[in-house]
Amino acid sequence: MFRPEKVSFASAEFVGAELGDSFKEAPPFDLLSTYKDSACKVPIIFVLTSGADPTQYLLALGKQQGFNQGDNLKLVSLGQGQGPIAERLMSEGQAKGHWVCLQNCHLSVSWLPRLAKLVESLGSPEAAVSEDFRLWLTTMPTTAFPGTILQNSLKLTQEPPKGMKANVGRSYIDLDLEAFESCAKPTAFKKLMFGLIFFNAVIQERRKYGAIGWNIAYQWMTSDLIFAEQNLKIFLDEDGPIPFVALNAIISDVIYGGRVTDKQDVRLTTAILSTYINTETIDDDAYSYCPSLDHKFRYWAPEEGDVEVYRKYISSFPLVDSPEIFGLHINADISFQTQESNKMLDTIISLQPREGGGGGGKSSDEVVGEIADDLASRMPGTLNEKQADEKTFFKLEDGSTNPLGIFLSHEMHKFNTLIKSMQKMIKELQRALKGLVVMSAQLDAAYSNLIFSQVPGPWGEAGNGYPSLKPLASWFKDFVGRVNFMNDWLTKGPPNSFWISCFFFPQGYFTSALQAYARKYKEPIDLLEFVLTVKPYAGLDDVPEPPADGVYIHGVFMEGARFDPDNNCMAESRPAELFAPHNVMHLMPSRNDAGVDRQEGMYECPFYKTNVRAGTLSTTGHSTNHVCNFLLPSNEDAKHWIRRGCAIISMTND
Repeated sequence: MFRPEKVSFASAEFVGAELGDSFKEAPPFDLLSTYKDSACKVPIIFVLTSGADPTQYLLALGKQQGFNQGDNLKLVSLGQGQGPIAERLMSEGQAKGHWVCLQNCHLSVSWLPRLAKLVESLGSPEAAVSEDFRLWLTTMPTTAFPGTILQNSLKLTQEPPKGMKANVGRSYIDLDLEAFESCAKPTAFKKLMFGLIFFNAVIQERRKYGAIGWNIAYQWMTSDLIFAEQNLKIFLDEDGPIPFVALNAIISDVIYGGRVTDKQDVRLTTAILSTYINTETIDDDAYSYCPSLDHKFRYWAPEEGDVEVYRKYISSFPLVDSPEIFGLHINADISFQTQESNKMLDTIISLQPREGGGGGGKSSDEVVGEIADDLASRMPGTLNEKQADEKTFFKLEDGSTNPLGIFLSHEMHKFNTLIKSMQKMIKELQRALKGLVVMSAQLDAAYSNLIFSQVPGPWGEAGNGYPSLKPLASWFKDFVGRVNFMNDWLTKGPPNSFWISCFFFPQGYFTSALQAYARKYKEPIDLLEFVLTVKPYAGLDDVPEPPADGVYIHGVFMEGARFDPDNNCMAESRPAELFAPHNVMHLMPSRNDAGVDRQEGMYECPFYKTNVRAGTLSTTGHSTNHVCNFLLPSNEDAKHWIRRGCAIISMTND
C-alpha cells in the first residue's frame, strides 16, 4: 500500500460514487420530527456519543411542547439505588401524561432486565397509558442493553460536530442570549467567551489525532462549557481587575480538568487554555490565536458586538481545519489519516471468514504452517549466564554484583520466558495443523493472528512479551535484534551505549544506573537525578567509548518535533517525518541539593514505550507505557512543545 493514510478518503469517494453522496454525510439532528413520529407506548432511545449531549435539546423541545423540567418533564440519572425512583416516575408519567427521561442506562446494568419488563408491559394492549406520555432513554453503546427494548423503540444518535466551524458554530447557536448581553464588562466578557468556546472546540477536535492530541480521549460534554461560561460571567461581574490566574485555574484544572487523569494531559489543558484566556485577547486587537495561519485565515476574538457578529465571523471559518490551529504540527494530519485507515482496515479484517473462496491459491493452513516454520527456523536460543563475560557481572568491593549486572539478569529471565513460550506455541501449532493435537482456543487465536500478520496475544504485553504496535514481520525482526543485543551485553560485557528500547522495564535500568553511580562515589541515591546531554552520535556504532560516569542510551525517536544537533535544541519536525531518530543521549547523575530550577529554557519531554502513550498503573507502581520525563534544551516556550504533543518514543510502529 503506497499511501495508507489516504485509504479512508478514497473509501468515502468510492461509496459516494457507487451509492450516492447522501451516504457520505450524516443527516442533521432533528428531535422534533422524531417526536412527531413517536407514540406513548414506544420508547425513544438516544445512543450517546462522546462530546454530544442531547439533554439540552430535549429540555428545549419539552419547553416548546409545554413540558417543563421538574413539573411534567422528569429526569433521573440511573445508578445505584435509582431504579425504584425511575419505576415510580414511569408509573406516574403513564397516568398523568408526563415525559420521563432515564439518563445513562448503561450505568445501571443490573436494573436493565427490570426496565425491559416495564417496557414490555407498557406496550401491552390492556395497559392504560396517557397519549401525552413519552419515555426517553439515553445510553452509551453497550452489549448489556436489552435487545427487546431496542427492537420496539425509536433510536437516534447525535454525531458531535466535526471541525472548528461546526463546533464553535453550534455553541453560538445554543448560547443563552440573555446571559450573553448582561455582563458588567461586556467587551472583556464577549472576547473571553469567544476564546472559551474556541478552547472547548479545540480540545474536542484534538481527540481525532490520537495520542499526539491527547494521551486519553476524554469525554467532555456540553455541560462543561455551560459551567465554564457561568463561572466566567461570575468572575467578570465582580469589581476590580480580571483574575486571569484564577480563571485559568478554575476552567482548566477544575471544570475541564476534573475529567483529566493523565499527568501530561493536565499540563496540556492548561497550555491550550492560556492561548485564549489572557490579557492580549482583550487589549490587543492584533492578537491572533495562531499567527502561523494568519496568511490563510486569521483566528481571533472579534470586536464586541451582538451575537450575529460572532455567528457571521464563524461562518467564514475554513471548512478544513489545519492541525496548527490545535497547536499541532502539519504532520499530525498524516497521523490522523493513518489512524482512521487502520481502524477501518482492522474492522474489515475482524469480519473476514477463516477460509477464502475458490481459486488455486494456498489454503489458510498452508499459509500459517509456512509462517510457523519460518519463525521456528529463525527463533533465537535462550540466554545463558554461563556464557557471561567477566566484566558483565563483576563484583563490587562489598562482594555484591554490580547494579547493571543485576538488572541484566532480571531482563534475561524475562526474555528467556518469552522465548520458551514462543517455542512451545509454535511447536503446538505445527502439531495442531498436522492433526496430532486438538486446536485449543489459544492456538486458534494465534492461527488467526498469523493469517493477518499480527502478533499473537501471549507474545505481547498481555502475555509474556512487551508493549509493541508492530506487525508480525517487523516485530519478530525487532525481537531477534533485542535478544542479540542482550546476548552481546552478556558475552562481551557492557556496551558503549545501551539500547534503551530493548528492555522490558527501562525504569529499572535507570535506577540501576543511578545506583551504580551512588555506590561508586558514596552518594545518597535519593538525592541524585539525571542531567541529560545530547551527543553528536547517531547510534551505537558511532560511540567510540563509554562515558567515564553516567551512561549513554540510544535507539529512541521523537514524535511531534525533532532534536537539532547543530543548534543543540529542539526544532520543528521535517515535512512527512512522523518519527525523527534521536541522537545518543548521555545521562549523567548529579546532586541538586540547592534546588536549582533546571527547567528554565528546557522542555520536559515525556518518554513512552509506544506511541499509544496511555498506559495503566502496574503492580510496580509504574505506568505500563510512560517511562520518565527528560529535560531537553529549547529556544521556544515549553508550552509550544506541550501543545505540539512532543514526546520521545522507544519504537516506531513499522
